[in-house]
Amino acid sequence: MRTAMSAETAARIPLPILAEQTFGGMVTVYRMNAPVLRAMRQFVQGRVRTPFYAKVDRLEARSFERVVEIFLAHRAEIRHPDPRTAITVGLIMVISTIYELVVMPLDLMAWKSLLPKDDQALKAELVRAFLGYLDSGAVKRSKRERAGK
Repeated sequence: MRTAMSAETAARIPLPILAEQTFGGMVTVYRMNAPVLRAMRQFVQGRVRTPFYAKVDRLEARSFERVVEIFLAHRAEIRHPDPRTAITVGLIMVISTIYELVVMPLDLMAWKSLLPKDDQALKAELVRAFLGYLDSGAVKRSKRERAGK
C-alpha cells in the first residue's frame, strides 16, 4: 500500500505551503528520531562498497527522486532555467542543513548566535532559502529588502 503524495495532489497545494509542510515535517521527524538516524547513517557508511550499501543507496536515491517529482508538479512557477536541477540542489541544501543542525550536531554553542533561534525559525529559513533558489517569486521579502537596504 502506498501512502505517498502524488504529483497530482502536490500540484493542488501552493508551492510555499508544500515546502512549509515538507520541510517542517522533516525538521520535526528528524529531531524526534535523531539518535536512530545518526546510528543508521554511521552503520551504512561503515559498509561502503558492499551489496547492503548499494541497496540502501538505491533506496535513498529513489525516495529522493519521488520528492523531486512532487515538487516538479510546480514546474511552471519555477523561474530557474532548469527546474529539475534547481529542485534537486535546493533539496540537497535543505536536507544537508537539517542533517548538520538537527541530526548530527556535535556542539553548536559557538554557532548559536548565527543560527535560527528555534525549530520554527529554522523551518521558515529553510523554506525561504529553497523558494529563493528556485526563483519561484513566492519568497516573501521585507519592505527593507524590497527597497534594497
